[in-house]
Amino acid sequence: MVVVRACLCLLAGAYALQLSSFARDSDRVGVTLFAVSVILVLRRPLAAAAALSGLVLFYCAAMSVIDTRLDAEFVGDSLLTELTIVDFPRLRGRSLVFVAEPLDEPFTDTRIPPRVRLSWFDPDAMPRIGETWQLEIRLRRPRGNANPGGFDYETWLFRERIGATGYVVGGKRNLRLHPSKDSLARLRERLVERIRRVAGQTPEAAVLAAISVGARHQVSQGQWERYARSGLSHLMAISGLHIGLAAATAFMLLRLLLGLLRVPGNTRHLALAGSLLIAAAYAGLAGFAVPAQRAAVMLLLAAIAVIARRRVRPLTVLAVAAATVMLVDPLATMTPGFRFSFAAVLLLLWFAVRLQPGDRRSLMARPVFGIRVLGEMQLVLLFGLLPLSVAIFDRVALHAPLVNLLAVPLFSFVTVPATLMGLVLGGPLELAGDWLLRLAASSVAWLEAVIDQTVRLPGSDTRIASLDGNVWLLLVPVLCWVVAPPGWPGRWLAWLVLACLIGWRPPAPPAGCMDTTFLDVGQGQAIVMRTRKHVAVYDTGPAYPGGTSQAERVVLPYLVHRGITRVDRLIVSHGDTDHAGGLDAILDGIDVSAIVTGEALQIDSHPVSRCRTRDAWYWDGIRFEFLHPPRQGRLSGNDASCVLLVSVGERRLLLTGDIEASAEGLLAEQGGLVTVDVVSVPHHGSRTSSTPAFVEGVAASHAIVSAGYDNRWGMPDERVAGRWRAAGATLLNTAVSGAITVRLCANTDELHVREFRRRRSGLWHPPVK
Repeated sequence: MVVVRACLCLLAGAYALQLSSFARDSDRVGVTLFAVSVILVLRRPLAAAAALSGLVLFYCAAMSVIDTRLDAEFVGDSLLTELTIVDFPRLRGRSLVFVAEPLDEPFTDTRIPPRVRLSWFDPDAMPRIGETWQLEIRLRRPRGNANPGGFDYETWLFRERIGATGYVVGGKRNLRLHPSKDSLARLRERLVERIRRVAGQTPEAAVLAAISVGARHQVSQGQWERYARSGLSHLMAISGLHIGLAAATAFMLLRLLLGLLRVPGNTRHLALAGSLLIAAAYAGLAGFAVPAQRAAVMLLLAAIAVIARRRVRPLTVLAVAAATVMLVDPLATMTPGFRFSFAAVLLLLWFAVRLQPGDRRSLMARPVFGIRVLGEMQLVLLFGLLPLSVAIFDRVALHAPLVNLLAVPLFSFVTVPATLMGLVLGGPLELAGDWLLRLAASSVAWLEAVIDQTVRLPGSDTRIASLDGNVWLLLVPVLCWVVAPPGWPGRWLAWLVLACLIGWRPPAPPAGCMDTTFLDVGQGQAIVMRTRKHVAVYDTGPAYPGGTSQAERVVLPYLVHRGITRVDRLIVSHGDTDHAGGLDAILDGIDVSAIVTGEALQIDSHPVSRCRTRDAWYWDGIRFEFLHPPRQGRLSGNDASCVLLVSVGERRLLLTGDIEASAEGLLAEQGGLVTVDVVSVPHHGSRTSSTPAFVEGVAASHAIVSAGYDNRWGMPDERVAGRWRAAGATLLNTAVSGAITVRLCANTDELHVREFRRRRSGLWHPPVK
């Protein structure tokens, strides 16, 4: 147990730094106090040394990434450089996304970080993994949207060691210099091409490429979502199950072959060594993902114990494997794959310890016993991994135990073996290999049909709202169900608690109050207003040429995070894509009661009304009133934007869309310029808006800009920003602050403003300036 404790303390040190509010140039005292507390509380030098080692290792790995990020002086510059494609490029719509590294040569351009992520819109040619290209690129420092419940893109870039993002500038200077020199990359590419040739451009082929060589670039976002909803996402990655299957199959075949050839020596040990080589080769072919690393290390340790005739201690093997993966790459501890992989194995070990063997059962009873054991095992995984599923993905796949009972045996005994054997068989046996690949594709097609039926079942997409404060304690009874033996008194309460978790909703604003969240959607706008019993969404964020939108990435995850299941009124200020681009995604993703627009929009699934001056309604004692556009006007474009005034007692909020100087003047003529507490700065702070008369007329204490970070239009304009500040307003920008939440209450003069970026922890996040 000494080894297990040391490994746990090593991981504890790394996670302590991840979970703290440690900043690069501050909080050193706090970290020192943590280290001292470990020594004083544990009083164990080995444990303290391990914890400090984990902390230091993670810090050094983090600094090695942060220090190599793009220098600020090169942001936005056109750089002509030579890069090697290091992963399979992903084509999404008309945009190609890939990861590249500068050539590892003395003349390499030092302005380029060691690893960059680039997009190429309408590429002239399709780069392949391992190829070297001359590209003209423009880079920016790693940056992402910051919203509650949203995907933390900055953390993902950090753990992938990406020092800059950017795009390829179209032109004749972009040239393929030479094909891949990496034999492993060429092999992976050939295997993917063979799968595509046999199975075609189908979802089944995308799955086979993912489980054989770790090439997941062909898996569509819709396919990922369907697998996640059915609890089968783990099948899409090369996991320990796949590595173990490859090693076990190789061991049996080698043992048989060595026996037939009458090879002298211990054929068992020779077969074991050969199976380890096969497992390592498979893991390397897959790109050494964390689950594959874990399985390879565990197999190696178990094999050493068998050869040395030592007792295999599964918990020790698991702990050493976790420590090994952490020592090789401390940032790997941040990945969901690390947490889920090791947690799942730990749960299975615990389940195996308390399992009562069924060897003495009758021959007829054994199949029933086996099915029951598999069912209980799936329930243990569902309950045991629930905290991670809720914390990382805000969801729980309730149908996962049932679907996995079908999917795991199918993948274990048909899909994976057939795929691997099909790829191995070539030359004169190529026809047999192609037949096996078609068999594997057919098994995936059958599984896809099962998934289609599963996602239609009630509760298939069970999303869990944010667990605030002490609500996290509800997970304790669920974990107790896993730990406690069958028949333990009160164990059934876990099911009741699970129902409470699913039905949990964060508290709405108090009576007489309204929360308004200006979401960080880049160069666009999306605002969520919530009263005690109602929700309104003002604008939907932009859409992108690749087919995605910020409604899918930001708005809908935020609504789920806050436990919102219905939007009472969706207001689309006008038809520009940066405000209305996510309309279809929102209508597909959540129930919307009414839609109001500033410009005429054709929506077949919902009736649409137009916003007009003096249209008003009350929700929970709060007045909502449109001030613009006029009823008789025929405005279009930016000046047709719905201007909404919300009155919460004496507090006022004004949302302006993209109105420009002419519409601002029209508002002043009609008496629509009233003093407000909070205003959304018109047209993202463009110089064509926020005229002096408008700024002075609204006299806002807080002016909030919805804009993209370092956007090419330079919004907000410096003169406009200065105008708002000179008028006494506190100017906030979602590009800097992330999501901004303002609470207005009728019974208080206080204005509560929260900036999401200031609440996040992590030394890898850019500081708020």
